[in-house]
Amino acid sequence: MSDGLKLPKFSLGVGDRFAHQAKAQLAACVMADEAGVEVVPVWNKSNREHTIIGSEPSQTREEADKAVKALKWTKPYFLDADHINLKTVDRFLAPCDFFTLDVAEMIGQPADPKNVAAFVARHPELVGTVTIPGIDQPFKTDAAFVTGVANKFLAAVEDAGRIYRYLLEKKGAGKFIAEVSMDETDSPQTPVELLIILA
Repeated sequence: MSDGLKLPKFSLGVGDRFAHQAKAQLAACVMADEAGVEVVPVWNKSNREHTIIGSEPSQTREEADKAVKALKWTKPYFLDADHINLKTVDRFLAPCDFFTLDVAEMIGQPADPKNVAAFVARHPELVGTVTIPGIDQPFKTDAAFVTGVANKFLAAVEDAGRIYRYLLEKKGAGKFIAEVSMDETDSPQTPVELLIILA
């Protein structure tokens, strides 16, 4: 997450696919607020969805802004460039302030062996008995396991870094929130794989 914009504790990803539902979606956030819980909307629409429908990200922004004005919403709200990569990000730069960096297609792509070896050397805490808060049983790992996980995911993490640096260059620090998506895959990551990915 960038230093300037901050995502509040509770957010709700809402998909206004045809740019007609923003007011009704925001009304749900207003009702939550009236009940004492701040839930901020994150309107999301992917490049694929825009392409299928024939819409532009600016239209989603216009609809969200109109809903915010109509309902007098004074809390944060965001527009997510959902599941973008370096090939698709440009059309989202101006209207969006939240970017879901989708690097799932890079999972399993080979990373530079020197980068993998450097990663494993930098993280000796991942080798041996690894305890994750909230999970009762510790995990037993060895250098070969950590190397295997790095081989599988490091290229994707490096790709996320490239996209993030591009956003920094184009939008500026503190002007957007970023999240990384690796979830549109054939199989979910295990807790210990997620720990290594986060490292």
